[in-house]
Amino acid sequence: MFYRKLVVCLLFALVAGCGGGSGSTTPASGSATAPPIAPPTPSMSVRSAAVARTSALGTSINIELIAQASNFTPAATLYASASDNLGVLQSPVKVSVNDGAYTFSVDTINTVPSGHYSGNLTLKLWRDQALTIPETIPSITTTYDLTVMARENAWPGDKITPLTAMSGAADWSTFQGNNAHTGYVPVDVKPDQIQLRWKRGAVNNSSTGYNTLMSSLVTSNNMFYASYGNKLSAYKEHDGSTVWNYDVSDLKYPSVNPPAVAGGVVYMAAGQQSSTYMFAFDAANGSIRFKSQMSSQWENYLAPVVQDSAVYTSAGTYGGMYGFNQTGDRLFFAGNLSQTSMWSPAVDARAVYAYTGDALTMYEPKSGLVLATIKDSKFQNYTYEVKGSAVIGTNGGVYAAPYANAFINGGGIGNALNRFDTIKGFLDWSVNGVYAVTPAYANGVLYAPNNNPYRVEARAEGDGSLTWYWTPPQSGETSFSSSPIVTKNMLFVSTNLNTYAIDLRSHKVVWSYPASGTLAISQNGILYIQNTDALVSINLK
Repeated sequence: MFYRKLVVCLLFALVAGCGGGSGSTTPASGSATAPPIAPPTPSMSVRSAAVARTSALGTSINIELIAQASNFTPAATLYASASDNLGVLQSPVKVSVNDGAYTFSVDTINTVPSGHYSGNLTLKLWRDQALTIPETIPSITTTYDLTVMARENAWPGDKITPLTAMSGAADWSTFQGNNAHTGYVPVDVKPDQIQLRWKRGAVNNSSTGYNTLMSSLVTSNNMFYASYGNKLSAYKEHDGSTVWNYDVSDLKYPSVNPPAVAGGVVYMAAGQQSSTYMFAFDAANGSIRFKSQMSSQWENYLAPVVQDSAVYTSAGTYGGMYGFNQTGDRLFFAGNLSQTSMWSPAVDARAVYAYTGDALTMYEPKSGLVLATIKDSKFQNYTYEVKGSAVIGTNGGVYAAPYANAFINGGGIGNALNRFDTIKGFLDWSVNGVYAVTPAYANGVLYAPNNNPYRVEARAEGDGSLTWYWTPPQSGETSFSSSPIVTKNMLFVSTNLNTYAIDLRSHKVVWSYPASGTLAISQNGILYIQNTDALVSINLK
């Protein structure tokens, strides 16, 4: 009997517990009702990098913020307005959406005084165009850092960071960076990473007056090279300090021209009349590799080009082009060209191209044999100068204009931007304007500064059609001081007042600096602005 009661008690205990007491039961652990799960919190977070920009006084720059919505869906069309605690931003905001990410485009106010502004940017979000119905998330906020600089206080530098190569960049080796003279550097530039590195005194000659030029620098192996006065000098990219220089004052008629650099050697045409030479220097220490005589009158030249161990330059008593091998022996002299100076040959695997205003002439690179000549019957030789170069594109297209003619009568005479078809052998198309500097070229588009109408034009290489243009914003801007530089996403343009970075997608200015001059970008991602007052070095990464 005892055993039977024990079994019954144990069975009962498994269900309700066992023992004396009142018979009440305790709920099993975990059987209580769980609290309701709260819905996810709606949010919108800024994904883009912190805003840190520089702007020239009197100009506006564009800022884009990218934000991602979470746990809610904004209205079919999202509207926004901007405000900030320091009053440097315009209120209107353009909103676009792509794959669930929202891009907010806002501009700074161009009347903000020079100074440093660090504050909060607030974007109020609305469901209607009248801006009366707030969105589920009424606003988002991020910080910004803006420095507005006038010419007289344009230096809150020196961000001297270690030198490292920028992915995609190469040596800036000759006029407009490469032997095709495209001014193209295949890098992505983030405007919020641009910082002023260092500033030093001028390293180049004046660009004003007859037969003078702005001597563009070239870069290689953490150094840059520039000619000034009667000297060629080498400098450290790190801080702009001098490494070596070579003085040509012992020549009978001394002068220097812009250099080129390749394979550890710096090349420069120097001197005039009976004392004209092509020099080759060891890039590291400045020792002379060779000194080969040429002929000339009183001209200046743009930088030579170096390809396949040969160097080419314009020269000659009555015009022409020289070719030398790597030891300084003459390959050829092409004396059949018209008498013009201040141009640089262009070179590719097919030929050496000499644009002299009246014609584009193609030469076999080793022998100097003329391969073809394409004439421009409209050309008038008013100045005996070109002041630029041919630009090699794709599909046999070569582009050039008689740039020096843009300066005649204050630009009233004008000129034309031309495409030469080097495969079919004719002048394909021409666009009239006042093109004073060599255009840049990338991915089928020519970026050509035009003084009349005053703007930078993006033209399709196939037919010269205008795809878009950008007009400098300040009333005092009247000319362009340099050929432009184009990257994967930016166009760098220098006017007579400022230097601008223009986004290729939005066509808006995203960075500016109050100095003008000749532009270059080194393999280390350093932008140089050269003028007769100073050389400015700017980190692009």
